[in-house]
Amino acid sequence: MATLTVRNLPDDVHDALRRRAAEHRRSVEAEVRETLAASVRRGASPEERKAALARLRGMRPLRLRALPEGWSETDELLAEKRLEAAWEAEQVSTEERRTWLDRLGRCEVWPHDVETFVTQRIAGK
Repeated sequence: MATLTVRNLPDDVHDALRRRAAEHRRSVEAEVRETLAASVRRGASPEERKAALARLRGMRPLRLRALPEGWSETDELLAEKRLEAAWEAEQVSTEERRTWLDRLGRCEVWPHDVETFVTQRIAGK
């Protein structure tokens, strides 16, 4: 097998490879080998890539749960992230975090209810 040395690899590329390697539970070297091999094997023509992208863009997102009228998944995500940040700052207990995330996931509370809870907790009320 051949050996390849890559010089002047940008730090952000190395960091991304390191993170991907950790996600796949392998070394950075193994991740680079797999990434290069997959890239070379792909071999799709530009027309095939364009057609595949057009198919992907035309797909509708899969709904795994019914959402109430007016529900914003973006607001839901932001509420989850705000709750997570408050938990990491130890302003919300693990049990409170779990309870609010479960209720939010079942659409029992609205994202703005979670935001209100977190804001009040941060304010010390």
